[in-house]
Amino acid sequence: MRGDQIGAAANVRPTVAAPVWQVSLRYARLRRGVRSTPSDSTAEVLEQLARRQLLVVSGKGGVGRTTVAALLGLALARCGRRVLVATTGHDDRLAWLLGGDTLADSPRQVSERLWIQRLEPRRCVREFGALMTHSRRLSNLVLDNTVVRNLIRAIPGLDDFAVLGKAWHEAVRGHAFDSVVFDGAASGHLRFNLGVAKAVYDTVPNGPLKKEAAAVDRSLRDGSKVVSVLVGLPELWPLTEMGALAQSLRDEVGVAVGALVVNGMLHIPEALPDLANVTPARLSDAVHTSAVDAVATVAQRADRQQQELQRWLASPAAMACHAIPRLLVPWHAGGFSTADDLTGLLSRTREF
Repeated sequence: MRGDQIGAAANVRPTVAAPVWQVSLRYARLRRGVRSTPSDSTAEVLEQLARRQLLVVSGKGGVGRTTVAALLGLALARCGRRVLVATTGHDDRLAWLLGGDTLADSPRQVSERLWIQRLEPRRCVREFGALMTHSRRLSNLVLDNTVVRNLIRAIPGLDDFAVLGKAWHEAVRGHAFDSVVFDGAASGHLRFNLGVAKAVYDTVPNGPLKKEAAAVDRSLRDGSKVVSVLVGLPELWPLTEMGALAQSLRDEVGVAVGALVVNGMLHIPEALPDLANVTPARLSDAVHTSAVDAVATVAQRADRQQQELQRWLASPAAMACHAIPRLLVPWHAGGFSTADDLTGLLSRTREF
């Protein structure tokens, strides 16, 4: 949920006339129900994710996928892991979130135990070629050959495989990092992206590329090493899509889902007073009315979010995802201007 949406809504008088304290108490009951199953606390979910070597973060556009990837990278580093957070994104937002200026095509350290990198497909093809041939010089000679370049372009998904293979190498076979958080493909492309290793294995003849594809595919199917982390918003349709994707990855692609992240959760205190009965002497009636309306609107939106979560959790599709840990990330007002903003969001997430 975007900040401008919240701000605009806060200027509209609520259509539901329930006192704020009634909305707050209902919200508290709903929130306890949402958090009661599964029983993992936020700290436990993060600790479970920290045991994996590669986390592939995905979600539809606009759900905060990059923010969640950065948040997980920071959380895993705080757990004592040496973490690389990598993305294919063309802007530098990931760097800004974690205290850097720009993203480079090689790892750059931004804080203790935390690195960032942009994975550029053409460079990844060359680097992955060097890993397979054990020689950067030989890889360049081969990949500079016109016939080979045309053959590579004819292999569907090879760029995706090279990017995923690079992230996999740094996470599973390399020794520089304990965990890699990959800000991966959007949810519409994720199944293809995670299935491309098997597609390459089934397509190419015997040789180094087929051998590498087999190794990547084996790791992707090993939930103790690699998991996907799916991000959605607290609305029924995005949650339904997220749950369907989780089932598809698990049942059809064979990739485990480490967590379902519900991003942008509004939070109100569980004992919010009925502000309509509190009139501060120093505030005019107009200011007081606006404040009550704004708080009531946010309280009602938070209440609706919890109701949407409850509706989804009661659906048959959600029941199939019952064992997957859930991570609720609170809504962050004002955007992210420094790394301290992300640190604050992590603290609130742990307390949520």
